[in-house]
Amino acid sequence: MRPDRREDDEVRALHSILGLLNRADGSAQFSSGRTSVYSGVYGPVGARVYDEKLDRAYVEVRGRADAGPAGTADRWTETAVRETFERVVAAQLYPRTMVQISVQVREDDGAVDAAAINATALALIDAAVPLRDTVAAAACAVREDGSAVVDPTLEEIRDARSIHTFAFAASDVSNIADLTSASICPIYVDSRGEFSVAEYDRCFELCARAAQRVLAFMRTAIEDKVSKESQIAGSS
Repeated sequence: MRPDRREDDEVRALHSILGLLNRADGSAQFSSGRTSVYSGVYGPVGARVYDEKLDRAYVEVRGRADAGPAGTADRWTETAVRETFERVVAAQLYPRTMVQISVQVREDDGAVDAAAINATALALIDAAVPLRDTVAAAACAVREDGSAVVDPTLEEIRDARSIHTFAFAASDVSNIADLTSASICPIYVDSRGEFSVAEYDRCFELCARAAQRVLAFMRTAIEDKVSKESQIAGSS
């Protein structure tokens, strides 16, 4: 039994708020349990000369600590977001510009990189930045006994033998029963620690199924925001 009494394949309660940062073109908060991340998107805007790319937009990601200077963990999160969205943003539509993404971890209780990717996916949609596909991420930990648990807490991560984070395109995991590493190529993978091929495959499948649930949650969150904005526009 897990400390919070979840099943091994059960994610924590999900929560999100879109459009919470007034100065950003798009923003979102994404929470999984106590883990909470803010993401703000600015642009496309004119790129600095040394960042300018002739054939596409430059995607800049900056990780910020909730308090004090950014540490190693913030840099890991920054890298996860950058490597994911460099592949997802339709950057070729905006040559010589820059899309700026600011990520701030408000609370880290495990699976923070996955939460940052999910927050940024929602923020980019809120900013109306064209994407090649919607993205959802999830994390999994392998315990000392070889069992795997999805969406691990910080306590579970500290006791784990390995930790895995995957980001998937919606088109790859939507309505597909075969969610194995042989049938799907994830957008982003980060695996740390000691693990067997079988343990990796188990984590892959758990995370792919968790990503399906995250995508369904995102879809509802976006529909709710659009509905509220339509009601406000209709009453004005």
